[in-house]
Amino acid sequence: MKTETNLNPQQDWPEQDGPSQGTARRDWIRLASTASAGAILCLLTGNPKRLYAQSLQGDLGILTAALYLEHEAIAAYQAGAESKLLTPGVLAVAVAFQSDHKYHRDGISGVLKSLGVTPSGPEKKYNFGHLHNQNDILNLARRLEHGAMVAYATLASNIKTTAVLNFGANVLVDEVRHHTILNAALGGKNY
Repeated sequence: MKTETNLNPQQDWPEQDGPSQGTARRDWIRLASTASAGAILCLLTGNPKRLYAQSLQGDLGILTAALYLEHEAIAAYQAGAESKLLTPGVLAVAVAFQSDHKYHRDGISGVLKSLGVTPSGPEKKYNFGHLHNQNDILNLARRLEHGAMVAYATLASNIKTTAVLNFGANVLVDEVRHHTILNAALGGKNY
């Protein structure tokens, strides 16, 4: 299968027949993320004192901040999809990225619930500025993905609970992938 690296945001993204390497990687990441979330549940039901001894309060703050970023990304991709400004190929990729963020949101919310914390919901409204064309939407998405990538990398260095760190690391991989694809679509360099 030939992979095109220079995407023009004014054209559709290349269509793929059947499962792509990216789909297989995303499925693996989802499996690893699920296993990491499961590890938290095992820690909680097996020996919660060990988990709490690793600075749970700090990790809860990090998870809450990460949840906000996921809600914001979901809303941004929804705004882009509803704008009717995206070509069908770009829309398909945006929907796939939004699906990743919903998966992250659900994973983070599940971890918070398992720790006895009620996860916050999305804001009632986000201000994404004026979205006049596909490039505006791609630039917004790239900016949010870059911010999430930096935030997850920064937050990861402060996580004390191993299972939470593993989940965050898997989410970071998705954020880097999203940013890299959007940057390439907008003609940016990824090196």
